Amino acid sequence: MYPVLFTVGDIAVSSFSVMVLLAFLVAYILAEPEFKRKGLDGGLVDLLLIAAVIGGLGGAKLLFLYQQVPLTDFIHDPFRYMSSGFTFQGGLIGAVFLAWLVTQMKRVPFLVVTDLASPLLVIAYAVGRVGCLLVGDDYGTPTNLPWAMAFPNGSPPTFDRVHPTQIYDTICMLILFAVLWKIRKRDYPTGWLTAVTIIALGAQRFFVEFLRETTPGFIPGLSQAQIISIVLVIIGVIMLRKIKKRPAAAAGPRTA
Repeated sequence: MYPVLFTVGDIAVSSFSVMVLLAFLVAYILAEPEFKRKGLDGGLVDLLLIAAVIGGLGGAKLLFLYQQVPLTDFIHDPFRYMSSGFTFQGGLIGAVFLAWLVTQMKRVPFLVVTDLASPLLVIAYAVGRVGCLLVGDDYGTPTNLPWAMAFPNGSPPTFDRVHPTQIYDTICMLILFAVLWKIRKRDYPTGWLTAVTIIALGAQRFFVEFLRETTPGFIPGLSQAQIISIVLVIIGVIMLRKIKKRPAAAAGPRTA
């Protein structure tokens, strides 16, 4: 664990913050040539980056507070909870919403943008999860597997050897990114790559949640994250069905 990478005077720079910054930077670097390949305005990338940062971090924080922090505790000591704790699904929802607003403002087809951004979102998630590993956050349940890890300085600390679910997430996202990046230029209907990514993200999170102790949902046996994952999979399947039924002549621009 390396919760603090370095200090500048009295200021400690956390590894999580650095990895989140790196995640946005990697996505931004890959986005510019992709958007140019589709003939989209380069300035759109900058606006979408701002939307992703604000919506992603804001949504991730809000969902974390909703799932993990009682309102009375937050009111009593808000700064304690504002400095750490994020959820990917909240960040995904927040970033997508603000990105949609940007595309409406710029009159750019939303699904064209999301098709381009899907692999970038996945690689950013993979990088960000490394930050969770470094600070000892979002780990799994106790296990005796050879690669189990303890997080004595984690958030919260644990001396038990647990599933390093952050590593599981990173590996899955790297594999998904490699697949999406390889097929991104093929002649798929607009929205297809977005739908597939949504389904993959939902399915992966649904299964990894069985290895974590997270906030229970209103459906017995399922966590809140699993319920959100099911919704994501359903949305992705509905999108694929609509794409399949779409007349070829009205299919619109391709994402390849």
